[in-house]
Amino acid sequence: RHRGQQQLCVSAGSRRWLDWRREVELLSDLAYYGLTTFSGYQTLGEEYVNIVQVDPTERRVPSRARRGLFVLLHAYFPYLVDKVLVCLENQLESGQERRRRRAAPERWWSLESWLRRGTQRAVGQLSEPQRGACAAAVSVLHQGLTLLRRLHAAVFYISGSFYHLSKRAAGIRYLRVAALSRDDGTIRSSYRLLGTLSLLQLLATVCLQFNSFRQKQRARQEWKLYRSLRCTGVFISRPHLTSQLG
Repeated sequence: RHRGQQQLCVSAGSRRWLDWRREVELLSDLAYYGLTTFSGYQTLGEEYVNIVQVDPTERRVPSRARRGLFVLLHAYFPYLVDKVLVCLENQLESGQERRRRRAAPERWWSLESWLRRGTQRAVGQLSEPQRGACAAAVSVLHQGLTLLRRLHAAVFYISGSFYHLSKRAAGIRYLRVAALSRDDGTIRSSYRLLGTLSLLQLLATVCLQFNSFRQKQRARQEWKLYRSLRCTGVFISRPHLTSQLG
């Protein structure tokens, strides 16, 4: 992936690299996992630590369908979800920003352009309050997916199974080929400690983000009330506004 990024940046320039960075990452991941996992071979990391992939029975290697599902979920699904959420966020922005984005040239063969046209039609049928609610929901979903990945990684450090969400969905486990060493107990204890610390950090992050979300919602309500009072010719100071909302 890193070499592909470098080649694109050198040959096409930094602007083209910024436009196609995610696509290069997607193609690199599909090629890498297609030549290793999907083809039935170990990755470099798996070969280094002497582990092999097995199905839920832990007696057979995963079927080709199960391996193909993992590759799609691991490489393509996050790319598609990110594109959809970004398009929704862009279309749910302020009217001026949406007009500016619509004025930009579109490429008919681009997935982003196809998603943008679809989201434009969907968002155009929503009222202003519905757009605000959808924008908040999309923001929460975007952050929630990041928190879910962090939670899953912390659980992996504690339990030692399913490092990737895609492997859990595909039902692919790991089986160690080499014999256990004397240091395995110490290593597992260290990983459990890391998982516990990761859970505490995640809990603190959730509390901070929830507090930030409440403050944004409160500020949005104050602004709406201020606009409604301004339209009626009534002026109220901000402290009085806050006391009315509280």
